[in-house]
Amino acid sequence: MSYANLQAAWADLLIDALVASGVRRAVVSPGSRSTPLVLAIRRAEAEGRLGAMVVADERVAGFVALGQAKITHEPGLLVCTSGTAAAHYYPALIEASLSGIPLVVLTADRPPELMHRGANQTIDQSHLFGRWVRMALDLGLPDPDPRAWEGLPRSAARIVQASMLPDPGPVHLNARFRKPLQPTGADPPEVASLRSRAEAVLDSGLPRPRTPNPDPRSEDLDALASRLRRARRGVLLAGPMAVSKAVPAAVVNHFLERSGFVLAPEATSQLRFGSGVPRRLVLDAFEQLLGAGRGDDSLDPDFVLQIGDAPTGRSLGTWLGSDRAPERVVIAARGYPEAFNRASDVWTMDPALVLQGVAERLDGNAPEADWPARARRGSERVWRTLDELLSSEGGFSEPAAVRACLEALDAGSLLSLGNSLPVREVDLFCPASERSIAVLSQRGASGIDGAISSLAGAVDASGFTGLLLLGDVGFQHDVGGLAAASGIKGSMAIVVLCNGGGRLFDLLPVRDALSGDPAAFSRFFHTPPSVSPTAAAMAFGVPGVAVESTDALADAIGEAHARPGATVIEARLDGPPAAEWVLRLAESVDAG
Repeated sequence: MSYANLQAAWADLLIDALVASGVRRAVVSPGSRSTPLVLAIRRAEAEGRLGAMVVADERVAGFVALGQAKITHEPGLLVCTSGTAAAHYYPALIEASLSGIPLVVLTADRPPELMHRGANQTIDQSHLFGRWVRMALDLGLPDPDPRAWEGLPRSAARIVQASMLPDPGPVHLNARFRKPLQPTGADPPEVASLRSRAEAVLDSGLPRPRTPNPDPRSEDLDALASRLRRARRGVLLAGPMAVSKAVPAAVVNHFLERSGFVLAPEATSQLRFGSGVPRRLVLDAFEQLLGAGRGDDSLDPDFVLQIGDAPTGRSLGTWLGSDRAPERVVIAARGYPEAFNRASDVWTMDPALVLQGVAERLDGNAPEADWPARARRGSERVWRTLDELLSSEGGFSEPAAVRACLEALDAGSLLSLGNSLPVREVDLFCPASERSIAVLSQRGASGIDGAISSLAGAVDASGFTGLLLLGDVGFQHDVGGLAAASGIKGSMAIVVLCNGGGRLFDLLPVRDALSGDPAAFSRFFHTPPSVSPTAAAMAFGVPGVAVESTDALADAIGEAHARPGATVIEARLDGPPAAEWVLRLAESVDAG
């Protein structure tokens, strides 16, 4: 029997079984040991059963696959060679694990006789990703035993199932191969017989994951409804939620109308832009108003029902973790998003089902008179104040740039927000709007890495127009992602807020600790990048443009979205840093 043909057929069966189990896209990084897998992927792609994208840098590839899976919520396949290649997936896998994004990592490996012998590109890859994957399985070497060929497709189906249920996340398959790594001539009869056996297994159908029944118990809904009836100033706080898991606007509207609550939607909740929730029920300036300690507590709620993941806002988080925080119940589809240690209850359940069930039980609820109208007036006062500040200041400020990005987006676009300041600035500086915009973020581990690569994957998988808003440090962290972004099918604008480094630190206590040594503060915390975004774009063959006004920024975004691929837009800001704008706005709101 030709062993090379045997393992080629084995690799074909593995890829076919993964496709039959729901894998639709593969992101492949080049290498030698993965040759049988790559040839199998090429065949599946040629037959129209699998889409493949080649990304040389495994770190970038990991985030590209993450972005694809975010928008499709289908398990993405990552394929690499042996050795340290797989270790570069680690940041993306940690984010996927904490965010509940399904990924299947398929690593090629060396045979056992080369392990622990100093052989090239050989490390111990079993359980390489530790507890960050939902399941890890070492397939061993291709085996001619017919029982192995019957079991391999079911192992593939099982690993895909583990990536989806009960808690979505990454999984790891390790596949070992011996040289020669490519088949030689036609299959001998023994291999042809095994292929036939494998095809019969696939034709008979593989087990598919089934969603468990997540219906909340009637008695739990009764108890929660009883507590909500006592609320006189209730807030439905919507934290980060995946696009595919967003709570339908009709469900939210029904709950708000029945409960008398108002909605405080973070940008990442999918409920701030184009949700269809009436503006009169939206408290979109929650970061400036809730728990601000102004002396006037007329806008402080007495009950918070939190849906989605842990909220992002700094002021909001400080308040929720303080002794002044009201009663709060957390409802999340997965995990335990309660970082403030103050919630009275945390339910791991579909928020839409809970809101729907509770709303039906809220007949006769009596909120405080004028509560929704009062909350709305508070938000409008904040946005008027910010408009006045921006008008009086003029220039190309950070708030003005962030607003210009939002205003330049067409309905149906993807907005991806870099961590640190950008994800917070949209809530701080941009009111809710009726334009439907899907918002992507990486709030699982909340790292600043992989932002370019992740949106490139999402745009390529969906075909939607995308805009990434990130800082100059975040851009430098994923500059290699430009290689992947340059070849995407859709259009993607990368807006880099050039504000001289990590400006979130201006809002942290360490600034006061180093107030006497501003140079040290800048050196160790701002870490202003030395990379020019437009020069980096040029190096990767990506169009780049520098802008110095909101009009120029809007024009550049429009031009970027009119052509395929990525465009880097370097926003050269002027005026006070973002932290000063936050403080100015707070002082002006309090004074008003």
